Amino acid sequence: MNQRSNPFLEGMKLWLPIVLAAGLCFLVPPLALAVISGYLAAPAVRWLNRRVGIPPSAGALLTELLLIAAVISVGLFAIREMIGVIPEIRSAFSALDLRNPLAEEMLLYADAAIAAAGERLLASSAGLIQTMFSQVFYFFIFLIAFYFALYESSRDRLWFTSLLPRRSREKAKGMFQEGGTLFGTFLSVELRLSLLTFFILAAGLAALGFPAPAGKAFLIALADSLPFLGIGIFLIPMAAYQFAAGNMLLCTALVILYAFVLLTRQIAESHLWASTFQLRPAHAFFIAAASILVFGIPGILLSPVLLFGAARIRHHPAFNRG
Repeated sequence: MNQRSNPFLEGMKLWLPIVLAAGLCFLVPPLALAVISGYLAAPAVRWLNRRVGIPPSAGALLTELLLIAAVISVGLFAIREMIGVIPEIRSAFSALDLRNPLAEEMLLYADAAIAAAGERLLASSAGLIQTMFSQVFYFFIFLIAFYFALYESSRDRLWFTSLLPRRSREKAKGMFQEGGTLFGTFLSVELRLSLLTFFILAAGLAALGFPAPAGKAFLIALADSLPFLGIGIFLIPMAAYQFAAGNMLLCTALVILYAFVLLTRQIAESHLWASTFQLRPAHAFFIAAASILVFGIPGILLSPVLLFGAARIRHHPAFNRG
């Protein structure tokens, strides 16, 4: 009886500390976020120490300040561009002169919806700022925890696993290394794809004569990088507006730009994932496409996990050619 219960007890001893630690992370999200962020940003502190000679304590503080400044700058720029583009949209709709009563009614509805969206955006921005101020204490805790996480991670990226028993610690290290590698790869690929989308859109919108092409390209690229959104959420309505206004040439150009960006991004994404996991680009594309067809829109987020699993299976001895 004891021998039969040993595997269960051994499994409990191995997994129970890991499960409890994971549950604790959900109870203290600011600390968990600080640890994960410190793990991902630790290479920057090491680079400052090795290349510039900045001590880890000062490098952790400098890295934290730069990251926070970058996040705040991007957020403020995005809010400013979104607020600035709403008057342009309303002005464009008000300039349309359509003789169809149904079309005029639809334009009035669209104008009212855009005005309401602008008001909600301003209200949500103010509410977000108010919420941030109400959570100052938690944000302050996160800043301190992030600093210590950066400092410790620059010395040992898996320092937080030292609180686990030895067997659980080794298992947790392997899991976190694989998960961290996958997440870091996902961020790297998405960042490069967003930059590619931004440059293509900025050049295309500038060539078509749109005002402030960089700001509009930034918003579209930002929407494209978010789950369940894409460049079509902006470009398709823009093309529809030009069609309604009678600018068939500009409408066609926007449709061509949309198709070109979509095709270029998909090809680049397949090549990036293929080079990362040492797969063929065709395999990477078919796995990502199958993930979306089987799981729907959530399959977009599951694609990196499936590609990672395919890479592990491909390197299994059973799948190697003799």
